[in-house]
Amino acid sequence: MPNAKTHMLVGAGVSVTTALLDKNKHPASHHIAIAPVVGAFMGKLPDILEPAFHPNHRQFFHGVTVLTLLSAGLLKTYRWSPAEPVEKFVRGLMLIGGVAYLSHLMCDASTPKGLPLLGKL
Repeated sequence: MPNAKTHMLVGAGVSVTTALLDKNKHPASHHIAIAPVVGAFMGKLPDILEPAFHPNHRQFFHGVTVLTLLSAGLLKTYRWSPAEPVEKFVRGLMLIGGVAYLSHLMCDASTPKGLPLLGKL
């Protein structure tokens, strides 16, 4: 069962990988010191929104619906080619943070509890 430390480490790892592999980089958002910090926080965010006080804590922000919407948004963000530096920075943060949040959901989906389809709003 993934715990907070695991979610943060996996989130940081996928964020650094994304920062290194992305071809449309911004010097701040894709910086090797910034990406793991953003990734660690975003990898933990679902459990901040829905704290793991009990085994059935996974609701909307841990759901398949959010996973699907986030995946679609990440694909659109990845394909976005902004020209302005501020937009490149925002794109970088969205990608790096998004893959970390997605990593949390994927880790939780691999457990026996899995993810709810929608969960309580």
